[in-house]
Amino acid sequence: MDGVLGRRPLSLVLVAEESAGVHALRALAKTEHRIHAVLTRGIDDGASPSVGAVARSLGLNVWPAARVRDPALAPELAAAHIDLILNVHSLYLVHEAVLAAPLIGAFNLHPGPLPHYAGLSCPSWALYHGERSYGVTVHWMAPRIDAGPIAYAAAFDIDETDTAFRLSARCVSAGLPLLLRLVDTAAGDASAIPALEQDLARRRCFGRRAPRNAAIGWAEPAHRIAGLVRACNYAPYVSPWGQAHARCRGQRVDILDVACTGVACDARPGMVRAQAPPAIDVATGDEWLRVRSVRHAGRAIAPATLLGEGRLEDGDPGNHPSVAEPAPIGSTH
Repeated sequence: MDGVLGRRPLSLVLVAEESAGVHALRALAKTEHRIHAVLTRGIDDGASPSVGAVARSLGLNVWPAARVRDPALAPELAAAHIDLILNVHSLYLVHEAVLAAPLIGAFNLHPGPLPHYAGLSCPSWALYHGERSYGVTVHWMAPRIDAGPIAYAAAFDIDETDTAFRLSARCVSAGLPLLLRLVDTAAGDASAIPALEQDLARRRCFGRRAPRNAAIGWAEPAHRIAGLVRACNYAPYVSPWGQAHARCRGQRVDILDVACTGVACDARPGMVRAQAPPAIDVATGDEWLRVRSVRHAGRAIAPATLLGEGRLEDGDPGNHPSVAEPAPIGSTH
């Protein structure tokens, strides 16, 4: 972290994916700094342009994101006098030599508060666990995932209407100013970039896969089931966790929207009562849970239309193990 005396334009390399990467790219392109190259998989989700498409429209070099795994990239970056590597939602392993190549350092915009929410799908895990507050972190990249010193962080409350998509979007909104602050500080005096070591004894690192493959178990408390439903809700995009689901007469039913009623029940978990048509109430381990929207055979329908009264069975977790607790994963951010 050698100081850089006097403000100067920086040479940046951006490794980025998803809409967060697009927003970061556009924001950085408006600064005085030079983007030497953009590394991305360039996947177009059909709803917005890809990082690669935006980079090409700006006349920037676009390289395959997988190059960050190749130590041969390091001398190329060193020869180009790259100041910063910025990682935004790219999940490729970054080789240690590449991390060490920039003059100032490599930084990751992580959609979660560290060290409590490291790893993958952290907004979903936070909703599943019923967190009341959340945050976003810009940290120095290290060989161990999300374990490098913290440069900047922001915290905010989770709203009871937040879905995984909305919470992820809020992380982007809160995180981009931190990323721009980092770049601005680096341009003036790189030695002023904070580097707060994480308390790794408090670290929790989560894996990509949903608990029980997003299968609902009706004997669980209502708030936990509601959290799973929200954690799987990435509408209008495809959920990386899949949809929370149950079974009705052996057929899969995706549970799209629910609400806790606060009304205690002693019925068998999964029992259905058409308490508020077109919605239904379903017995859980502690209270009635109002199910307001479901999908069956690829079509969203009113729950009462399909279910009426009777019983919903637990979802099928398939062959996937439960990973409701933190699980170590093997990538480098």
